Amino acid sequence: MKLDSIDITHCQLVKSTRTARIYRSDTYAIKCLALDFDIPPHNAKFEVSILNKLGNKCKHILPLLESKATDNNDLLLLFPFEEMNLYEFMQMHYKRDRRKKNPYYDLLNPSIPIVADPPVQKYTNQLDVNRYSLSFFWQMVEGIAFLHENKIIHRDIKPQNIMLTNNTSTVSPKLYIIDFGISYDMANNSQTSAEPMDSKVTDISTGIYKAPEVLFGVKCYDGGVDVWSLLIIISQWFQRETSRMGHVPAMIDDGSDDMNPDGSDFRLICSIFEKLGIPSIQKWEEVAQHGSVDAFVGMFGADGDGKYVLDQEKDVQISIVERNMPRLDEIADVKVKQKFINCILGMVSFSPNERWSCQRILQELEKP
Repeated sequence: MKLDSIDITHCQLVKSTRTARIYRSDTYAIKCLALDFDIPPHNAKFEVSILNKLGNKCKHILPLLESKATDNNDLLLLFPFEEMNLYEFMQMHYKRDRRKKNPYYDLLNPSIPIVADPPVQKYTNQLDVNRYSLSFFWQMVEGIAFLHENKIIHRDIKPQNIMLTNNTSTVSPKLYIIDFGISYDMANNSQTSAEPMDSKVTDISTGIYKAPEVLFGVKCYDGGVDVWSLLIIISQWFQRETSRMGHVPAMIDDGSDDMNPDGSDFRLICSIFEKLGIPSIQKWEEVAQHGSVDAFVGMFGADGDGKYVLDQEKDVQISIVERNMPRLDEIADVKVKQKFINCILGMVSFSPNERWSCQRILQELEKP
């Protein structure tokens, strides 16, 4: 056993959270979980059960190599180590805009420069969307599709939970989904007893990646929450710029910044509705029947605003997608761009019953 030969006290601590510590030992990553400190929906036993179920069957899921309980009531999980996650990869492609600004001078005395407010610094997105976007999208869809086929909802799809192989060649990096700490196995009787399928925890996902049905308290959600999270990741590839160093923007935001890193769910709801319109409650069956319908109607009315993206004509829908993801225009292959637009329109539904499944997305991607 590899874990028997590793002294975790001599390993490099890579990351520490409320529920886990991640260490590095040479080519391995070790996740340390406290068995007696579960914060719902985090559960170490369910996590290792899901990882054992998944095994090494999908090339886009980082495999669990070994697990071991310690005398200190910790659970150690051994994985292959990958250096970089997708968020870090996207971050490094934002470059500082170094265009020089012309100085301003007092017309009466040109030798004395006028003191002006410093210009807002911009960082431009230089990710090669022609090289990476389709490959990354396809790989993530395949990985999430495998989870859903095995009755597993990840519940925290975000770029920080997607690892990349080192990109040492012209081949696009290989992606791996990680972190099943709050994942849900619909076929695990112990988990469905502790967290019934029609009464799941809604404190899932992270920040901007939360699906709209979860934001309105729908507890009977399904794998559609992962598809929505993937939609938001896609939107990050196709943004042009940001004014915050280290920030990777998306088509929506939750108001988070350096002073308020957690943002707010209400700000996120407003941003989603601003960019994609407000549906009528009659067309949002999940919220009407299973969610916080009074909160929705009280804040936004029952009739919508007439601007909901999927209520528009097809050409208007496409223009909304292109407005929210402006770098789509940089995709050189017309067929690839059309596939992205079709998939995005399939994924953008607020109603999870109408949101495309990963299998449906794969069908679209596989078209000639």
